[in-house]
Amino acid sequence: MDKITYKYYRKNDSKKIYIILHGGGPVGVETDFISSIFNAVSSTKNSVLCFNFPYCERGEESSSGPELKEEIATLKRVVEYVKNQGYNEIYFIAKSLGGIIASYYLKQNPSDKIKMAILGYIPNEIQQDDIAENLALVIQGEKDRFASPAEVSNLVKNSTTVFEIKNADHSYRNEQKEPIYQSAAVERILEWIKG
Repeated sequence: MDKITYKYYRKNDSKKIYIILHGGGPVGVETDFISSIFNAVSSTKNSVLCFNFPYCERGEESSSGPELKEEIATLKRVVEYVKNQGYNEIYFIAKSLGGIIASYYLKQNPSDKIKMAILGYIPNEIQQDDIAENLALVIQGEKDRFASPAEVSNLVKNSTTVFEIKNADHSYRNEQKEPIYQSAAVERILEWIKG
């Protein structure tokens, strides 16, 4: 994990780990939302790891390019690291661009051992056919600019639960851009984990 900024809560003897993939923007794991997801997952006594993609380390807003090579390579290193730590159940919690990156990763590295939740699904970017068996949960704001919860439901398989957060935008904010619905997204993640 050289040259990767990450936070890691390791629960002794756990075989299950949640990997949080942040969205676009230069802040990554230090954002309040990603930190709150990390803290919530660790409170369930499951192992959890979140990390910064390289563009974040450079202070850039978004990915290395349309093929996401740098991001896929980084995620591959993280997955190999957690496998070497003894985890055999891997879960992705992916926000926005993180969901796109996870889908590209699974397209190149298919695995029925990885389950995934996407927070803020972006149609036409996410490789849905390649994650159909992995995707368990989508949490979508009612007013998400990329797609409504109903539109997402039409794209994903029946085995995927699409949870709508009323009045929320892509980042679970209200019309004044206040992140008041982020806690509802975190609560839904906790319900999924405890499922």
